[in-house]
Amino acid sequence: MGIYIRGSRDRDVQRWRIDAAAQALRDNGFDVEIEVDDQWRPTADREADRAVRADERADRLHERAGAAASRRDARQHAADRVYEAIPFGQPEMPGHHSYAADHNRRERARTNVNKAIKEDRYAGDLAERANAVRVHEDAKDNPRAIMRRLERLRADLRRWERERVAAAEADTSAGYQARVQREIDRLAEDIAHQEAKLADRAASGEFVAWGPDNLAKDDLVQVRSYGWYRVTRVNRKTVSLDNPMWPQKAPFDEIFGRRRDGLQYDTPHGQPWPVHLATAVERWQRLEHGARIAGYDPADQTRARHVRWAQRLVHGLDLSASDAEVTAFWPGTADPETVSESRRLSAAYLAVFDRLEAGELVPDIVASLLADRRAPSWRLPDGDPVDRHPQDLHPGDLVKGVWQYSGGRRELWRYFAGPVTAVGPVEHRRELGNWVSVALTDSPPREFQTHQWLAVFPGRTPEPPAVVSAAAGPGVDESVRDSGL
Repeated sequence: MGIYIRGSRDRDVQRWRIDAAAQALRDNGFDVEIEVDDQWRPTADREADRAVRADERADRLHERAGAAASRRDARQHAADRVYEAIPFGQPEMPGHHSYAADHNRRERARTNVNKAIKEDRYAGDLAERANAVRVHEDAKDNPRAIMRRLERLRADLRRWERERVAAAEADTSAGYQARVQREIDRLAEDIAHQEAKLADRAASGEFVAWGPDNLAKDDLVQVRSYGWYRVTRVNRKTVSLDNPMWPQKAPFDEIFGRRRDGLQYDTPHGQPWPVHLATAVERWQRLEHGARIAGYDPADQTRARHVRWAQRLVHGLDLSASDAEVTAFWPGTADPETVSESRRLSAAYLAVFDRLEAGELVPDIVASLLADRRAPSWRLPDGDPVDRHPQDLHPGDLVKGVWQYSGGRRELWRYFAGPVTAVGPVEHRRELGNWVSVALTDSPPREFQTHQWLAVFPGRTPEPPAVVSAAAGPGVDESVRDSGL
């Protein structure tokens, strides 16, 4: 007989369950002694143990996912061995002396393929569960989650303190009063630990919480991603908002920014930046998101096209330039200087976008842009590329695009462009042909059939030419004026 009582770790034991278990054992002829220790472990030890157990659970799930992937590969290889022995396109031949054996082999191969598909799905589910365990555990250490946890712990502490007063007035048993005091001590120790974690983050500058000390009436505050609202009153735990609809109050852990006197603070200890620039950046981010999910509505399609054109015009690129060529101009780190540059680029994009939306012609916009000092991390050189098969590429080559046939015409599709970083081995996939994987800078690997053609500048990394910006005012770069835009 085995008895396990859940939920008894680091808290007062459930005596009624223990007594019932002990009685069940005695009824079966066992001698039972009960020994109880109601002392909890320190909060830091509990959290460390919980993290270790979560990590072990994630590791177990990853191991099971690996085992399922191995079974999938074994099933698939077994099916491949059967299909490789059958000439491509050869049907079953009823009446032939080998028909029964051939049919049985094909049935086994189909069964193996179906089981390989199931094992692949199972492996994917296990991998997702393992990642979810790690993400959930990491989320518990988020400063805003700690703030919410503190509010719950303080509410529990107040409830147990009221219970202590009521127990004393009712003259309850000493055992119950001792239990109430243990709960109060445990909660007080937990609260002190969580407050220390927030204090450490504030001291290091990692996270400083919004609160009554840095908010005031008539401030504008950003509540989650809902928007900006005017503060009508600062309370002890929340701010009241001038909003006739929901939300009308916001706790401090849901505040992500403050605007006052024309300046915006993203954090209480951060560097302020102008509200008009912040508004422009926020609007451009919404436009970018809308361009990625644009449907078939003509207005949405036009707006998405203007978003793409604005990015290319700001950098002096051809309107048909790939997204990778635009990304090459973006700053690559998150230090204050590059954050400022990212904001400046967003405002520049928005300025050109508004001019396109107003109906201004592209040549007129180009003629008003000044050369920018920022150089891209790479840029396609002038001249004509050469055609290469993917297996003939080498690290350092610059891919301009992929040749495709559309409507009987050969067109260069520029969804895949940039410096080559790695080329994988050729992989034979029977009737699907030979395939090879090619990886570019800041781009996941893509697979191509070996007969496909790519437009490539072999091993050339020239100095990037001057580019243009919409943030600098009137003027024009001569190379852009002559580009035909």
